[in-house]
Amino acid sequence: MLLDFASLSHYDWLDVPLWVFDPEQQRNLWANAAALRFWHADSAEEFLSRDFSEHGDAVRERLAVTAADHAHGKIVREQWTLYPKGEPTTVMLVSRGMRTPDRRQVMLFAAESLGGGADLAMLRGVEALQHTSVRIAVFGLQAGELLMRNPAAALTFGDTPPGASQTEFTRLFAHAHDADSILGRVLRGETCRQDVELQTLAGLRWHALDARPMRDPVTGDTVMLLNARDIADLKASQAALVAAREAAEAASQAKSSFLANMSHEIRTPMNGVLGLTELVLQTELTERQRRFIGMAHQSAKGLMTIINDLLDVAKIEAGRILIDEQPFGLHDCLSESLQPLLLQAHDKGIQLHARVQPGVPAYFVGDALRLRQVLINLIGNALKFTEHGEVRVEIAMADPLTGNTEERPRLRIAVTDTGIGMTRDQIGQIFDPFTQADGSITRRYGGTGLGLTIVQRLVSLMGGEVSVESEPGVGSSFSFEIALGRAAEERAA
Repeated sequence: MLLDFASLSHYDWLDVPLWVFDPEQQRNLWANAAALRFWHADSAEEFLSRDFSEHGDAVRERLAVTAADHAHGKIVREQWTLYPKGEPTTVMLVSRGMRTPDRRQVMLFAAESLGGGADLAMLRGVEALQHTSVRIAVFGLQAGELLMRNPAAALTFGDTPPGASQTEFTRLFAHAHDADSILGRVLRGETCRQDVELQTLAGLRWHALDARPMRDPVTGDTVMLLNARDIADLKASQAALVAAREAAEAASQAKSSFLANMSHEIRTPMNGVLGLTELVLQTELTERQRRFIGMAHQSAKGLMTIINDLLDVAKIEAGRILIDEQPFGLHDCLSESLQPLLLQAHDKGIQLHARVQPGVPAYFVGDALRLRQVLINLIGNALKFTEHGEVRVEIAMADPLTGNTEERPRLRIAVTDTGIGMTRDQIGQIFDPFTQADGSITRRYGGTGLGLTIVQRLVSLMGGEVSVESEPGVGSSFSFEIALGRAAEERAA
């Protein structure tokens, strides 16, 4: 088997001098940094430009014999005399064949003995292998026999003999199919990385495994290099996090389900309070009594708004709100959204405008109730944070050119105000439940911080997404697009 030329990048970092020689062109094609130092080359370009065509017949014949051995997959170890500085230097060269991108056979050389330098690097590598906590072992690919392992592997896996139908490789695995899969991939020349359970002296432990083919420097055969890192503690932590998240999600779901189921029970007494205080206000009262009952009525209305927001969020989180698509009139929906907010706009001296662009159909099929809820929340929110100026509602087709021909045209709705505006950081928080741009806003303007949460989730249920543009001191614009069905009235028109 000839090495692929593309694999040379793996050898750049080695301290052992490595270079690729082309016997046909009598020049070098590649060298790592250690080889450049050995050959006293000024640069890679200078080394690769050197001409070795003056080799004698004996050298050429020797190279031809070596190339023939390479063609049969052999690794050749020979003593050579080289002339890196113009003077003879005797080294031990290990060589094997390589295949260039244009499919020619060339030679990869490694200089093993250079005054002890390479041997020292090898000794350091062997010593590091003895002390690393990573379990390292080498197995034969045919019989799965253990050829080598470091102390960490020996201490972890012990010397338990394999069973009747096992090899020294397969007996490590808790699940035989893992061993078969890894062995098959390595036999195909692949590198396999996966998390597996291995049999250790401490019982089953999860390991991050790296298995890959390598050339045995002793026999020249292809063998398997196995690296295993214990990740049992990491797996346990991940499992604990998953369990904690699932428990939190279950608790949240239980809370949401409880609130969603309690909606009727919570709203009924509050409706009773509102109804009774409204009836009392219609009776003969002193001015002092009317003021007190009026305050109680307004407080009950405020509490009812908070309860409705809480219950709506709970229903959405519990999956209890479904989009009910029915034919509706767009202008009626818009009017019903504006009506309850006109008095608030008038009291604050804010102009409230709404405009439906020409070409927008008058009728659609969609959930008018939820669309109205979104509009009321957005318009109410704009009025709350606007001290002077205006609030505008604009409705248009998202794509005016194709909107009237699509089966489900997309409607674009924008609510723009001249209010206090927000920074980019504040925009990132406003859709979180119970959150407003900052604490001072809550103290000054009140509110639960749930309105925009409800808007975002309802728009999402209708297949849209809310976008925000804002500038502090200038104002904000909230917009979204939703796809609606074409109503029969519109088709008939």
